[in-house]
Amino acid sequence: MTFNILATQDYQSLYQQGLLPQRNDRQLFYQESSCRSNLSQFTLSSENRRIIRKTTDFSFEKINLADFSFDLSTQKTIHHWIKNLGWDFPISSVKYIFNHHIFNQLFIWKLKDQIVGYAICYYHQKFSHIAYVFYNPDFAHQDLPIRMVIETIIDSANNNLDFCYLGRFDLDKKIGYYKRNLPGFEYYQNNHWQQL
Repeated sequence: MTFNILATQDYQSLYQQGLLPQRNDRQLFYQESSCRSNLSQFTLSSENRRIIRKTTDFSFEKINLADFSFDLSTQKTIHHWIKNLGWDFPISSVKYIFNHHIFNQLFIWKLKDQIVGYAICYYHQKFSHIAYVFYNPDFAHQDLPIRMVIETIIDSANNNLDFCYLGRFDLDKKIGYYKRNLPGFEYYQNNHWQQL
C-alpha cells in the first residue's frame, strides 16, 4: 500500500507508523512490514561480534551525501554490481536516491584502497535509516553486507539516536530474515512495533 505524503510532513512520525520512503519519489511513503533497531536495547550479540571480527580487513568512512560526486564511473560500477547480483533495480532509481532523495549520509566501504560498497542512509536528530546498500558481488555470500548494516546501527547508537530503521522485513516470506539477529530488533505489524 502506498501513501502520498507531502515532503513537509514530519519524517519521524512517518517512520514511527512503519512507513518507508519509496525509492523513486521523495514524497511517497509506503507501508510494507518495516523493521528497526531499538537503540535503547543496543547490545551486540556474539554473532554480531563474529561478523565484525571476520570483516576487520574492510574500512569505511561516513560522509555527507551532498559532498559525494556520483560520477559516471560510480554509476557504471554500481550498475555492474546490480547486474551481477541479479537485482531488479534500475540505474535511474540509483541516480535518484544518490542525487535527489531525502537521504543525507553515505558510508563508503573499502578493501585496501578499492571501494567495495556504499550504504545510503537518512539521518534525523532522533533516528537513522539505512535505506540501500550496494556492494561488489564478490562479497555477496560473505559477511560484508551484514557488517554494513551493523556498522550503521553502531554509528547510530554512538550518536545517541533512538532508532535505526532497517527497511523491509517479512517473517513468512523470509525478506530481510537476517535482520532478526540485529541489536534491539523490532518489526511493525498490526499497527504497532513488536519483538520476535
